[in-house]
Amino acid sequence: MAKHRKFNADRFLDKFQGQEVLLRNYAQLWKNGLDLDIPSLDVEGLKAFLADGEGVDKDAFMEGLFRVFDLCTEHGHEALKSACRDLNYDPDPNDKMTVEHLGLAVRTAREDVFNFAYDRCTLQQAERFSIYQGKKGQAITDLAAATEHLRQKLADQFKGDKNSDRVLVRPYQEDGYVNFIVYHEKRMQAVLTFKGSQKHSHVSPTVLRPAQQDFISYNTKTGQAEIEARFEVEEAALRKNFAGCCLGDENLFERPEAARRLDLAVIGASDFAPETDAGDTAALVELYFTIKQKHGPSFLVKSKDVLETLQLNNLRRKLSGGAIKRAVFKFTFPDDGRGKRIELSGTNKISFKRVKHADDVFRYLRKWKILRG
Repeated sequence: MAKHRKFNADRFLDKFQGQEVLLRNYAQLWKNGLDLDIPSLDVEGLKAFLADGEGVDKDAFMEGLFRVFDLCTEHGHEALKSACRDLNYDPDPNDKMTVEHLGLAVRTAREDVFNFAYDRCTLQQAERFSIYQGKKGQAITDLAAATEHLRQKLADQFKGDKNSDRVLVRPYQEDGYVNFIVYHEKRMQAVLTFKGSQKHSHVSPTVLRPAQQDFISYNTKTGQAEIEARFEVEEAALRKNFAGCCLGDENLFERPEAARRLDLAVIGASDFAPETDAGDTAALVELYFTIKQKHGPSFLVKSKDVLETLQLNNLRRKLSGGAIKRAVFKFTFPDDGRGKRIELSGTNKISFKRVKHADDVFRYLRKWKILRG
């Protein structure tokens, strides 16, 4: 689930010292709804407005600043630059803008580009999701109409389930995937507070966050769908309504075989080995399994190489007659020396950070026959 960092308004706004024109241009978007002298606006004036200012559009103004701050990370910066390239918009031809300046400039001039970057970054932060397989890959005809239909269906369902029909669905397409970011539930609101001394006060607002961000990622070539949601009932709502609104069959992913995507028993084979291409490495680093024995024992083994550890302790041969409940692999790639942990459980649960090498992870899981299809 995508998480938000605490917004330190002082530190964020201090980045605009000497670049107040960016703040003024942004404020112009709400010039008729803010009690603010925009032509003379500076950093200290904006801090004062955040604490005590008024205006019917203040909440929308604040929410925009929050969302810009959300992208002020390495991955957010890359998402902004990628979105600008993909949508043929170049606000920084000399590549000199900081992520704060670039984010606010893009949000001011091209909200569509900013939203594309924000949604892409949100999807990359997804960590725990379920995968389902359709009968075949298929294109989504009339994406705009399908998206609106999906939004309406989810709004109707969530209004009954959660007493809130505030749902926003934003799609984007990339490398054969159609991705949907689903924002829903009531928005959280809190009062701005000051921290620190009177002289060096810190504004720490936590207002107007989307309470929940879920995603659906559909591969139009293979028919695989990946869904992240906080609760099972919400995942079921996303799964069924997406299939019905976008693919024409609400029961497409309800078939038992649609969720049978992982075969962890493969790991128990005596000849199983996580082989990789040159430059990449992979190792099984955690395994939770049971064996058919009196008292039904279960084992959790953690090691830099679980398979070798089991072999050294005469336990590997026990895997074939037991049941593997959870497995964790660690991958390293030439441009990601810290490694990436991939947790697999059940028949379709996967957890890993999708920021880089998601396609490589799926490719290896298929190569090892852990991921079916």
